[in-house]
Amino acid sequence: MQRTQAQQRNFSNYLANVQTAILRSSFRTLGAEWSHSNLKLEYNLLYYMVSGRCKIWIDGSILVPTAGQLVLLPAGSIISASSYDGEVFGKYYCHFTSLIGDNRLFDLLSISPIIEVDDHVLIEEQFQHLNESYTGHEMTSILRAKTTLAQLLCYVIENSPARIINDAGHRDVQSITRVLEYMQLRLSHKLSVDELAKLAHFHPRYFISVFKSMTGFSPMQYIAKLRYDRACSLLRTTNLSMNKIADRIGILPDYFTKFFKHHSGVSPTSYREFDKRT
Repeated sequence: MQRTQAQQRNFSNYLANVQTAILRSSFRTLGAEWSHSNLKLEYNLLYYMVSGRCKIWIDGSILVPTAGQLVLLPAGSIISASSYDGEVFGKYYCHFTSLIGDNRLFDLLSISPIIEVDDHVLIEEQFQHLNESYTGHEMTSILRAKTTLAQLLCYVIENSPARIINDAGHRDVQSITRVLEYMQLRLSHKLSVDELAKLAHFHPRYFISVFKSMTGFSPMQYIAKLRYDRACSLLRTTNLSMNKIADRIGILPDYFTKFFKHHSGVSPTSYREFDKRT
């Protein structure tokens, strides 16, 4: 199914708020003793093969990842695995969960299980940083580990030969996507939580909870963000008056300067003048 640019943009917003937890991260050299049989994954597996080969049976398909490839096995899969005819192989690996709201990321986004790596130094360094941070004891160690995992996930998603958004059957995702598209179209109008909750067919309290879990913002915070972003774009790319810009983003003209300064720290006039100078 072809996805519209708006739907891809909305999913990008969900990705920005994906919640990850690292369960294990390390490096191992393995051989004939390594095997799993009909293991149902409760978490995602991310491998980076640095030497040798192995065999993985996943949901009826056979994979033979080799040195220089990334492997992503999503939570919910049933796998069996072994070395390749007893061959010794080395791999970095990370076990992690990733959620968008209450939905597993890779239930919503299907990607290729094997990714060819074109910058081996970069990926190995990132896994080394991931492992060091995961086992570290600094205040920022967990944050650093999750940041590095996010970089690796971006690489995997961006370099996957196939990317398919699967929101069918995920009512919360479909409902919030419909609301986000409605916000974009009706930004110049007055918008309320009750109106948006009705559009999503949710109780207002439940709607606020689901919306925040998927975007990181309350509905009204998200609308304010959209209005600010649209105002910045109009200030940079048009010569519209402040009153017309205010009207286009659904802000009362008398309140526009205060609104913009609250979000940017400068007045809209100063923002426009600074942009012209740069």
